[in-house]
Amino acid sequence: MNLQARRTSGSAFSAEDKLEVTFNSDSQDMSLITHTLEQISGVAVTHGGGAPAGDYLHYKTSVIDANGDGVVDYSNVVMSLVQAERGTSVVKVVCSAITVAQVTAYEDDGTTITPTIYRTGEITLQWADDSFV
Repeated sequence: MNLQARRTSGSAFSAEDKLEVTFNSDSQDMSLITHTLEQISGVAVTHGGGAPAGDYLHYKTSVIDANGDGVVDYSNVVMSLVQAERGTSVVKVVCSAITVAQVTAYEDDGTTITPTIYRTGEITLQWADDSFV
């Protein structure tokens, strides 16, 4: 399993950016995946409408994103990011993943569910002013 992200919109002259985040589950059905940011350096960045780095959000809904069996497709999400002030920020996208198999084991014999944590590489965001020439 792996997690990757890339910037799909935004510029150096705006506080707002969008990331496409892909998750490869190696064909395992996922019960729940939540996403957050890990702040590596620089100015603060929020995601999903104002959540700070470290706060996990559920970017999918079973009403819209589930198949006929109720399994949600977590392979692709879009995260909206906003830098709090001008400057450079370095972040990683982090997800917490729980498989359907883990939930089934819990229901069958009480096996403790421990989410697996995945991280992307570092993503650099910049918000700056241009100068008149």
